[in-house]
Amino acid sequence: MDKPPSGTPLAQLDSLPEKGGIAIDWQDMPLLIVRSGQDVKCYLNICPHAGRSLALPDGRVFVHKETNIICPVHGATFDVESGACTGGPAAGPLTTIPVEITGNDVRVA
Repeated sequence: MDKPPSGTPLAQLDSLPEKGGIAIDWQDMPLLIVRSGQDVKCYLNICPHAGRSLALPDGRVFVHKETNIICPVHGATFDVESGACTGGPAAGPLTTIPVEITGNDVRVA
């Protein structure tokens, strides 16, 4: 699965929860964007354990203590900063989609 091209706008910074995450779709690719202040990370929204979404059906994402994304299906946890698995049954890290902030735009780097 190819990542979105460099420069692709994904979200507006001020529309993201300041300490949490949201699920979005770019074409047919499910993405997860997490924010802590001005720091924004983007990952493929697929848990490496069972291929399920890391978001609830309404798009909300569990981010525990601003440090770990929690899979709502199996409880696997992933480091917000790196996508590395920090616990649970996951088979590896999350797939990173590098992003940059330009003004209020969150874009693929």
